Amino acid sequence: MEHAAGASHASILEWVLVIAAAIVLVWSLGLALRYTVSPRETDPGHIKRRILLDDFDETEEARHR
Repeated sequence: MEHAAGASHASILEWVLVIAAAIVLVWSLGLALRYTVSPRETDPGHIKRRILLDDFDETEEARHR
């Protein structure tokens, strides 16, 4: 196990990189959860409006044309 002898002695730079990666991970996870739960998209032409239309709504629009 001599090849792992220095693994427990991490330098300050390595700890800074690990902490920075952890901060980025927590930040991106928070943003992903926030935009999943409450996207706050109000644009009527947004793609979600087309996806959320039911088949019934589309047939009603076709009859009125």
